[in-house]
This record gives sequence, C-alpha cells and structure tokens, in this order.
Amino acid sequence: MRKIYYAFAILSLVVIISCGKKTDQDRAIALVEAKYASSNQELNFDRSKLDSLYNISPKAYADSIKKGNELDDTLAALESQIEHLSQVESDSLGLISAKLTKERYRLLDVAKTKPALVGWKLSGVVVEREKADTLSFNFDKGITKIVP
Repeated sequence: MRKIYYAFAILSLVVIISCGKKTDQDRAIALVEAKYASSNQELNFDRSKLDSLYNISPKAYADSIKKGNELDDTLAALESQIEHLSQVESDSLGLISAKLTKERYRLLDVAKTKPALVGWKLSGVVVEREKADTLSFNFDKGITKIVP
C-alpha cells in the first residue's frame, strides 16, 4: 500500500511540474502578447513557429567542411599532374589551382566560424483585421526579450 502511495505522489508531482513548465514558444508568445497588450490588435499564433537563429547555419558549416575536403582532393590531383605537363598546360592548370586555392581559403574561414546560437525567431504571427498581416519577432538566446 505504501508503494502505491509513493508512486501516486511522485506521479502527481511530475504532472504538476510538467503542466506548469512553459515551452520556448510559449515564452516567446507571452512576450509578444505583453508587447501588444495595450494595442487593439488581435494576434493569431496558431500557425506561428519558433526557429533558432545561428551566426552561421549548421548546414552551411557542414557544407563548407565537405566542399573544402573535396577541393583539397582536387588541388592534390592538379598538383600531381602539373609536373608532367608542358609549360603552357602547366600555366593553365596553375591558374585554375590558384582560383581553387582562393576558394579553399574562403571555405576555411567559414569552417573556423563554429555555429553558435544567437537567438530565436517567432514567425507566422497573424494580425487579425481586414487585410491580415504576418509578423515575425526576434528574441535573445534566453527568450527573455524581443530584440531588433
């Protein structure tokens, strides 16, 4: 009987905690509602979505690494072929190699910039009126305030 009582108490505690905990999107919506509380505009959040914002997207970072590795392979192949070519052909491949090397350095700069969370964006907020407008709002990392 005691085990049932303890299990019920723990389950009740979990339910109370989980019901009281707001999601990131709930906090963002609350900030927007507070900002528009004194206006006569009705906001609809049904289709809104909260997305994370990064200084560089994780996909762009991964693409940069992948393309950089591919360029390294291409440059290595070109350099091995230059030795066996005539001067004119060697010069042409040298120009191509120089352009590829320049692109490789650009990709290395991107790869040095690790993706970092800079904030959040709530998009798809609809202003209810004759001509409905769709708004977006940016937030800080902790979703504690709306930022420009």
